[in-house]
Amino acid sequence: MTTSRRLLTLIAAVSVAGLTGFPAAAPASARPADATASQKCLQRGPIPMSALAAASRSGCSLVGRTVTAGRVSVLVPPPGMSVAGEGVGRHGDVRGLTVSNTGGIVRAVRGPVSGSVSSAAASAAARRGSPAACKDRTFNLEGHRWSVPLRYRINLNHLPKRLNKSTVVHQVKVANGNVRKGRNTCHKPRLKTPASHYLGKTKTKPNVNPSGGPSCGKGNTSNIVGFGDLPGGLLGWTCYWWGGNGHLLGADMVIDNGPDLVTKLPSKCFNKWDFEGTVTHEWGHAYGLGHTGSGHANLTMQHILTSCSTYARTLGLGDWLGMKKMYGHR
Repeated sequence: MTTSRRLLTLIAAVSVAGLTGFPAAAPASARPADATASQKCLQRGPIPMSALAAASRSGCSLVGRTVTAGRVSVLVPPPGMSVAGEGVGRHGDVRGLTVSNTGGIVRAVRGPVSGSVSSAAASAAARRGSPAACKDRTFNLEGHRWSVPLRYRINLNHLPKRLNKSTVVHQVKVANGNVRKGRNTCHKPRLKTPASHYLGKTKTKPNVNPSGGPSCGKGNTSNIVGFGDLPGGLLGWTCYWWGGNGHLLGADMVIDNGPDLVTKLPSKCFNKWDFEGTVTHEWGHAYGLGHTGSGHANLTMQHILTSCSTYARTLGLGDWLGMKKMYGHR
């Protein structure tokens, strides 16, 4: 090859790396194995979801790297694992993010656009226009479930002072039972979901960073429920990790500590949301339920919750059917 042809080849390689934002893939025999090259891979910043495919082909390990999609982000898990973040809101469009590491490639999937709700009045109107809870058979599963009992703790460090600690702990435990046992008003039997065990209070933080995000951190098996200042109208957010066999390994949850969530709805209620119903929705994600999408506003797993109502404390028919498909009933 002439000197000019070598120069043209080098320029083309540099151009490709500049367009993708990641180094161009090279044959395994040609990839540098020194520590400096490895450090360059690790020192890169967050990866937009749109650039993930190029990053995955770069030859760099992406484990521990941040993948972003809109305001949501997650850390790439080790090979053979997946991570997802999902939540529920007062209004707006609530979309999650899933990242899977097969060992050979890292893939990301954004939650579907479910349609936004602009106000409490619009949310109430959506409930009136949706099928009744015990007539709506809609559910979505996220492809993973618990095969062992779920053991969890509660971190009350950022709990608002206006909320009673004992009441909050009680409602978190009851909300877990709402999903796990399949409590409903549709005369459906109890589910056979694996048992759960509340292990007490903890100072350990959930691996969910609410500020600017939310974002999911490194996977763990601690299963922590905590509180924080969630952005953009979110009431709750849950991050969860599972293995290639579809078995859930851990789930961490953050509930918003703003003024809108209450453990008891006031008699003259305006723009207040039920704490227990919100946590019930988030436990739904932790057990493997996805959002129902728009048009199913009377189900617990609708992505927007209606204010001034406790309806989300009990599963609708679709919510119950989704849990039954994963865990069976008695």
